[in-house]
Amino acid sequence: MKIKFSPKSINQIKISSLLATFCLLLSLNVHSKIELLDRVVAVVDSGVIMESQLNSRVEEILQRLKNDNAELPPLNLIEEQVLDRLIIEEIQLQIADRAGIKISDSELNQTLARVSAQNNLSLEEFRIKLEGEGTSYRSFRDTIRKELIIQRVQRGKVGAKIDISEQEIENFINSEEGKTQLAEQYNVQHILLSVKSGSTEKEIEEIEVNANSLISRLNDGENFEKLAASFSAGQNALEGGYLGWRTEAELPSLFAEVVTGLKVGEIASPLRSGAGFHILKLIDKRGNTVKFLDQTLARHILVQPSEIRTENQAEELINTIYERLTRGEDFKQLARQYSEDPGTKMDGGELGWSNPGDYDPAFEQTLNATKIGELSKPVKSSFGWHVIEVMDRRNEDVSQEEQKD
Repeated sequence: MKIKFSPKSINQIKISSLLATFCLLLSLNVHSKIELLDRVVAVVDSGVIMESQLNSRVEEILQRLKNDNAELPPLNLIEEQVLDRLIIEEIQLQIADRAGIKISDSELNQTLARVSAQNNLSLEEFRIKLEGEGTSYRSFRDTIRKELIIQRVQRGKVGAKIDISEQEIENFINSEEGKTQLAEQYNVQHILLSVKSGSTEKEIEEIEVNANSLISRLNDGENFEKLAASFSAGQNALEGGYLGWRTEAELPSLFAEVVTGLKVGEIASPLRSGAGFHILKLIDKRGNTVKFLDQTLARHILVQPSEIRTENQAEELINTIYERLTRGEDFKQLARQYSEDPGTKMDGGELGWSNPGDYDPAFEQTLNATKIGELSKPVKSSFGWHVIEVMDRRNEDVSQEEQKD
């Protein structure tokens, strides 16, 4: 079973099914596992989330939304959604701990050395610069270590410890349980306009009008992800409202009745539940049928803004890399030197074969517009700045691969 990383969400990242199921359960009842305290804002099993962590992440989200010219949702909504995200990250760290996933000092130092080099500093100069800006070097190291651990969990490193043979996969596909789990699946986006307990009929009618207004804006071509981030009270709002792939049985019954009747790309009329009004869009569906997809083989170099690199500096660096590539410098070498996609950089930035919908929309739009053998101009996605080279394209039967995934 092949697990690959790409800048999905540059998906919508494929995490292991265990983690996806766990996050689904979390999204349904996340606050039941939280004990609110004073300066510790949440306790999740053996871990804690501090108020300072929450405030720092909220500021990052606000700045990103401003940079994207998105309408800012109410601050309390952002705080709730960011807290949920921090809880999920804490759960991922605990999963990593139970699975024995660790980042060695050597690997961490190599990552820090690359960050330093990208800023034209030695590691010692970088440490001095951080502390001069009021950032503890020890704290920065811990942050980078946690990010690397979470990346490893998200890329399926936990599942990779389990050795499953091709024959076992085939046996499962042909079993009754396998046939049930391989039923038709739906990839759905969701916006929730919540109705508070005790709302008057007039207030409820106004919320329904707002829901219909959002649907009109979506049908006129506005970006679902931005509207979800600005208006949705759903757990996945800051991730663009993506619910991920679900079978009919895995969808709430209210959703399932509507989603199964939608065409791909269609948006349903507002659905009323006890929580409020729901807006649903069917992005794609897949099932136990023969399916051919146009696939693209590409490679990329990713440069990200960070605590020590501004958005403008990231853009300047990717433009410099692009110019060097157009002058004939080796793509693989520059990817290994500069790319901040740890899943592809040592392979020279190669992403492997991808299907439509695998990547971030901005990344995929540029990918599709680039001809075989050509370089794209630098493009910004939700993960940072990229230069993309399209290596090949093909039309492939992906039926069995989708079942095995």
